[in-house]
Amino acid sequence: MKRSIFSFAAILSLVGGSHAAILVDNFESYSPLFGDMNGKGSWIVSNGIPAIPAEGPVVILDAYTWDASAQSATVGGVQSTLGGVTSMYNSSFGVPLVSVTPQPTYFAIETSYTESTVGQRNNFSFVLNATSGNLLTLTFTPSGGPTQYDVSWSSAFATGGLIGSLTAGTPTQFRLNTYASGLNVGYSLTNAGTPVSSGLLAGASASDVINSFAVNWDSASNGGLGNNSITIDNISVVPEPSSALLGLLGTSFAFLRRRRA
Repeated sequence: MKRSIFSFAAILSLVGGSHAAILVDNFESYSPLFGDMNGKGSWIVSNGIPAIPAEGPVVILDAYTWDASAQSATVGGVQSTLGGVTSMYNSSFGVPLVSVTPQPTYFAIETSYTESTVGQRNNFSFVLNATSGNLLTLTFTPSGGPTQYDVSWSSAFATGGLIGSLTAGTPTQFRLNTYASGLNVGYSLTNAGTPVSSGLLAGASASDVINSFAVNWDSASNGGLGNNSITIDNISVVPEPSSALLGLLGTSFAFLRRRRA
């Protein structure tokens, strides 16, 4: 009986271990609201000049992306002096670019943009890196519309381009899947579930590891004195669940039942 319990515990440890280096954050556990995000969880905020020093350039906010009541992180704000690039970044994880299962590794983030009618409109970017180079950069730049940003993507391994526009107050989700495609690494990128691009990541290796993510706000761009922010929520950088390990776990339950019988 003890041997069976040990086997079951070992399998649970193996399943847990396969997800030990993922990044998953919904920002619900951080406090207080309007508190500085620097040092919360594994997040670091650098090079920011907040308009309200007690709050910081990246704050925890009860704001919306998909869920209007969800707690989120908001990058930006009112920049009263010329600043620079504020970066909220996380490098505490390491996720294989190609999963050991047939299911893809994926990066997903929900986001929404807000701005005031007063002040300059600064640039934002999301940067996802792997061991061999930049895996994905999403760049948000002011467009001709009064409440819109142009969204473009780039990568060290694929030819990017313009995705479309992001309208203030309209949440969306960006998702990047990576997977084995023969001897190469394939990818697919979506915006709110709509395909944006797919193909091969030229030069990327199946042994690459996704190892850092950053949200950047350039408060010195476009004349500085920014008065806008971007909200992020429900960030995931994970391999899909391993069907092989889950199957092994199911076999263990059956084995325990047989032993008890």
